[in-house]
Amino acid sequence: MEPPIHEFPAPMIARRLAPALGLILLAAAPLAGQLAPITVPRGLLRLDFGGRFDYWDRRFLNGTRQDAAGDFIRDPLDGSFLADLALDEAELRRITGVQAISLSLGKSASSMLVNVGTASIGAAYGLGRRLSVFGTVPIVRVRVQNTFAIDTTGATAGFNPAHPLFGDATLASQTTLFLAELEAALSTLTNKLAAGDYDGNPTQKILAQQTLTQGTALRTDLEALFLAATFLPLAGTSGAVAITTPIESLRTNITSLSVPGFTAAPAFPAAKVDGTAFQDYATQADGPIAGDRFQPPILQYIGDIEVGAAFAWLERRPARGLAIRSVIQGTVRLRTGKLDLPDSFFDLSTGDYQPDVQGDLVTDLMAGGLGARLTARFVYQLPGRLTRRISPPDQPIAPAASTAALERDPGEILELGIEPYLRLGPTLALMAGLRRWNKGADRYTYVRNQTPIEGLSPDVLAIDSKENGAVLSAALSFAHDGKRKDGSTGFPMDASVRWERVIGSSLGRVPIRHTVAMQLRLYRKLF
Repeated sequence: MEPPIHEFPAPMIARRLAPALGLILLAAAPLAGQLAPITVPRGLLRLDFGGRFDYWDRRFLNGTRQDAAGDFIRDPLDGSFLADLALDEAELRRITGVQAISLSLGKSASSMLVNVGTASIGAAYGLGRRLSVFGTVPIVRVRVQNTFAIDTTGATAGFNPAHPLFGDATLASQTTLFLAELEAALSTLTNKLAAGDYDGNPTQKILAQQTLTQGTALRTDLEALFLAATFLPLAGTSGAVAITTPIESLRTNITSLSVPGFTAAPAFPAAKVDGTAFQDYATQADGPIAGDRFQPPILQYIGDIEVGAAFAWLERRPARGLAIRSVIQGTVRLRTGKLDLPDSFFDLSTGDYQPDVQGDLVTDLMAGGLGARLTARFVYQLPGRLTRRISPPDQPIAPAASTAALERDPGEILELGIEPYLRLGPTLALMAGLRRWNKGADRYTYVRNQTPIEGLSPDVLAIDSKENGAVLSAALSFAHDGKRKDGSTGFPMDASVRWERVIGSSLGRVPIRHTVAMQLRLYRKLF
């Protein structure tokens, strides 16, 4: 039985986080509320503690909403989804000449709920009045709950009874007998022609020669099909009839040439392939797919560590009127996360595992109780190595033989955001925001020492990798600069709780992500 999939809506999560947020807000004395600063005052050490919870069960595919497991939902479940079905179908069409043959397992249904929890700890230090350095270490916990089932209604294919892993021993012996009788009949026909048995009847001799030629070619094709194919047409379907038609025609000719003993017929599958049987096929260690079990384990590991610096290049705080604060921030993201495994079809990584260089321009505008934060971001993503099965994204269950060492060069990201805020009190601000991003297409190539796999181009992995999207956010921000009402000075602190949701996308495969994040930052004198 598949484990139940539960979705935790954002309001429920916010209610659970509210008590903790209340404790944070009570921990500081009130003063002028503002957005949390980017830089750190000179000589102060800032300790950063963060928690983030992301979840999604839907996605955008080039602007269309669908289940997050959309790549596993197919009707029909045929060769466009599974390489083995496509290969066996092509071989059947070649042998029979019937191009209308179609092998299908029915239709598949799948769903997926992804929960990603991130706890982060970091620090920043003010080297000067305008310059700060920082670093963050995230700990990521990924849980994927998924279901996969097959509705066999309308199925036209099943496992080849003669397949050594997925076949049926009883039916396999029937196919073995058929091939042996066909071999013996053709051998007898060869001997009779050599002995001149048909020389007295030219018409019969021509038939014998044609039958031997056609039968030899058909035997070669049938041996390759019945001994190598994973899937065959179900017994009684048009595909099975298309195979038996040339066999029966050959049998008629052989019988008319007085060659006895050719009476057996090949076995066709009687049982359909349901979800359980399919998962066994996909996860069998000696099988063509050799994947991991469909329900991946919970993954907990370090994410991509970040280090960087921030420089406040503009700061204007008049006694009255518009105040402006603008910061340039540079971040280097290290490849410390853990990638998802090529043998696991549903798991996710804890990081991108490739170095990134990110530049941010963050400008705060403040006037009385109103203000806004404007953000422009550019992420230059450097190439990184990974191991992948080379297959289009909509064919996720790829053969093990397609696995290769590759280099991925991700597309660059450009992001713009605006967060207006309304000051609620001396230390509180209510924020709302809209953020939009565009990402370029990825590029995949074989690494230098990887022998290219014939017929497979890494380029297919980049399909739909160009993406865009928009995120709506709301947040409650708390900021305290350390100045008390009595004129004394303490240490600053700030905190926030934030909700985000992806609200739109017209390009790429973009999860409809719901996010609740919480942050607490404490400042202390280091020396």
